Amino acid sequence: MVDTATRPDADAAPAAAPRSSRKWLSLAVRVVVIAAIVAGMAWSVVDQWPQVRSTWLGLAWPSVALSVLAALLGMVANTMAWRAAVHDLEHRVSVAAALRICLVGQLGKYIPGSVWAYVLQIELSKRVGLPRARAFLATLVTVGLGVTAALGLGLLSLPSLREAAAGTDSSYAEPVRVALWIVAVLFPIALVCAIPRVLTMLVQLALKVLRRPPLEHRLTWPGVLRVVGWSALGYAMFGVHLWLLANAQAAPGLGGLLRSIGSFAIAMTVGMFAFLSPSGLGVREAVLVAALAPFLMGGGGVGAAMGIALASRLIFTIADVLAAGIAALSGMRQLRRGPETVPTGTS
Repeated sequence: MVDTATRPDADAAPAAAPRSSRKWLSLAVRVVVIAAIVAGMAWSVVDQWPQVRSTWLGLAWPSVALSVLAALLGMVANTMAWRAAVHDLEHRVSVAAALRICLVGQLGKYIPGSVWAYVLQIELSKRVGLPRARAFLATLVTVGLGVTAALGLGLLSLPSLREAAAGTDSSYAEPVRVALWIVAVLFPIALVCAIPRVLTMLVQLALKVLRRPPLEHRLTWPGVLRVVGWSALGYAMFGVHLWLLANAQAAPGLGGLLRSIGSFAIAMTVGMFAFLSPSGLGVREAVLVAALAPFLMGGGGVGAAMGIALASRLIFTIADVLAAGIAALSGMRQLRRGPETVPTGTS
């Protein structure tokens, strides 16, 4: 009797030790990740500040505030695009959970490397009950359909970018030509992959590679259009963000607004392929400078346009912090309640 009574206590001690070790290891990993994100964000600001200082101090603060708000709204729209992709992949995620997953997870982009934002999003998705494979696929679908939406909006700025590419200004002409080649190659591929039947085949192939159960239903046109629509709205708000900054120093008008939307959509998309850019300006900055310079010829020209492009990056850093903070605070209660996803199928 004594041996039987004391045996559970003896077994509990070794079991508690691994659990305690895992808990401390998890805490250490979180601290390291947070420290890396903070360091990356600080370096981003410090590295760009000397170049952007004069432009930043010359911006009208109401325009800066509205620009931050437009960037935040664009991030929320992109989150809703991801949530729509999850829904079409036969799962449901609450708005609060989706905001926390996407807006907190995107801070991972400040860690060196291009995958950490996706890794954080997948881990945050697991916390609310969404399988890692589906979270990964939702991100891929959102990125792919987001590229389709961005390149579609980019048509608004193609005439001005072609004119810039044909020019002789060495500060942005060559990178803009690279951007236009990327658009020419990507857009037809993106359009084909956005067809639900084709997209379903690609998703089923990915699930097979990941050794996960296949989808029970095909992806639908309404689902695809929801993702594309939210993504387009997100890129449009990012374009408004850029236009507000330009409006602080010039008066670009409606034509400038459409050019800002199209150019920013192309710039963010081809920025993923920046390794193709020749020496000089990065592709993203070159596209933005080419779009803004004509409106700023009386107020600094290319130099002022470059300052606004870099100021845009700083504003996105501010918006990232605000968005992540608001999402984390608003999701505290849901995080304590446990899983928030409700599968719509059995996969």
